[in-house]
Amino acid sequence: MRPGRLFVLFLSGALTCLFAVVAGPAAAAPVERADELSRADHLAAALRRDPVYVTDHAPRSLPPDAAERIKASVARLGVPAYVAVTPTAGLGERNPDDSLVALLRDRLGEDGVYVVVDPSGGPGEARQFGGARRLPVDDAWWAAKFELPYDVSAPDMIGRFVDIALSGKARERRDHPRPRPKSATRKALDADDRADRRADRVETAAFGGGAALSGLPILGLLVARRVRRARRSHGGKSSGKGRK
Repeated sequence: MRPGRLFVLFLSGALTCLFAVVAGPAAAAPVERADELSRADHLAAALRRDPVYVTDHAPRSLPPDAAERIKASVARLGVPAYVAVTPTAGLGERNPDDSLVALLRDRLGEDGVYVVVDPSGGPGEARQFGGARRLPVDDAWWAAKFELPYDVSAPDMIGRFVDIALSGKARERRDHPRPRPKSATRKALDADDRADRRADRVETAAFGGGAALSGLPILGLLVARRVRRARRSHGGKSSGKGRK
């Protein structure tokens, strides 16, 4: 093959690869956006049937009475509330007007407090749209996140959020959060550390006691040897005096 033709083929391949690298993220964004729109449609349809939707794909993260507890909590707000407990991984950080919460409100067209939260209770968002009674939703949501461990369950997260929203001190608690409790993972690790330390102390005590016990026979032998030497020495001196 001629050198000129080889150069043309190489240049074409390089341009193709460059186009794929540049166009890849741009092509992925519309796909991700389409997935989120489809997800918003699915959740909105569920919220029309029941204003509290709880995913059935995270049984280990949610107690069996999660939906009932959440309904009891948000009923205390005194305003319409729509809650979607759904995995939030992959949603990304978007413009507030383009978030899943905003999409749900756009689909439902109803005023009220909208909450999207992960089953683990950590990632999520709460916003209020319209309504005559305004609540410090944003401050209360962030204060609840600051006050609770990262692996708290969604019902506990929403319960604390409602408590703070109705406390009259949402901004204060957001700016000056209470000490955050340890997570379940941290507690388990601390318990393991304590167990290891106890095991070390027991092992050290057993080793020391065993060493002491094993040393008694040796100590007895040493004492007996010194006694015998003393007797021989005393006996030798007595014999010498007798010969004189």
